[in-house]
Amino acid sequence: MNPNSQTPNAAPTPNAAEWGERLIRGQITPAQYLGLSQKRLYEIATLGHNLLTEGRLQAALDIFKGLVVASPYDSVFHCNLASTYAQLQRFPEAMEEFTQALQLNVANVDALVGRSELLLREGKVAEALQDLEAALRLDPEAQLESTQRGRATLLVLQAMADEAEKT
Repeated sequence: MNPNSQTPNAAPTPNAAEWGERLIRGQITPAQYLGLSQKRLYEIATLGHNLLTEGRLQAALDIFKGLVVASPYDSVFHCNLASTYAQLQRFPEAMEEFTQALQLNVANVDALVGRSELLLREGKVAEALQDLEAALRLDPEAQLESTQRGRATLLVLQAMADEAEKT
């Protein structure tokens, strides 16, 4: 049987040119074009995360940049890229990627906490508090490490505010 033959009701399988056209039109991601599954992309992301935690920042950066290109609509990849930029002290790029992660998924707690930390670095306390409060609403039990960090930050800010009121 010819593998390209079709059953009467089956949708035709796109050929390479059709896949390429879909990619150019933005109907599929580069990862889909290349046949990379979401599972495989997350395996690669795990490798990037391991490199990040080992302090191999340039290697992690390369992986997360590649993942963002391969799957540009995945909030997690943008968030991991942002975290890598932040560790490299490339704060404007980190802010941009955290914000992009949140545009793709407003409930990305890691991105909310990460962006709040950058906002605090810029002295934008009110905006940082908004992100921290949103993160804590999404993870009220602080099950995520980032939410635990955010909760600790809120406690420090509260202590600073209390101290300022005394003086």
